[in-house]
Amino acid sequence: MITTEKQFESDIEYSLITHGEYEQFSWQDDNGKWVYKYHYDVKRAIYLDVLVEFIKKTQPKAWANYTHYYGDSAPEQLYARFEKTVSENGLLHTLRNGIEDLGVKLKVCYFKPESSLNEDLVKCYEGNILGCTRQFAYSDKNHNTIDMVLSINGIPVVALELKNQFTGQNYENGIKQFKMNRDSKEFCFRPNHRFLVYFALDHYE
Repeated sequence: MITTEKQFESDIEYSLITHGEYEQFSWQDDNGKWVYKYHYDVKRAIYLDVLVEFIKKTQPKAWANYTHYYGDSAPEQLYARFEKTVSENGLLHTLRNGIEDLGVKLKVCYFKPESSLNEDLVKCYEGNILGCTRQFAYSDKNHNTIDMVLSINGIPVVALELKNQFTGQNYENGIKQFKMNRDSKEFCFRPNHRFLVYFALDHYE
């Protein structure tokens, strides 16, 4: 029987990693300290190294052209173009259509193709890096965390607050937490800018 929120988090994470092909982005060491696999840039609300890794893996020719233009500053230029596109068109549009810079087109994610006939598209789709981060520290102004965040190629898109009725709380407390304890001025909470979906979940036997 689940009696703590941490166990609830752990069970969801296990299911995502085992059955959903998610990658574990955070875990606790032997001393209980949270360890994070990738660097999350809280000021820019992105795992930029993950996004670059995805593009290198799925679009090597396009990335080679991009680095030909920008050299070592290519990752920074990529972020600048990504952010400009998101600011102008929204995150959902950017996920669907990608970005373009100096004539180089780059996808920031691949949606599932309608059929498996095009092996290249299937391979690109399978190249998406799905991340699961527990105790997601989203701010440089405080030590607040979101129970769990799901990301696509380093871009945080789903936020989850998990409650357990054995602690006297349910999903309504999670909703209240999103409304009252999350500063809408934080970069990651801008509408259609990073998080596209917010979930408040509870567990009971």
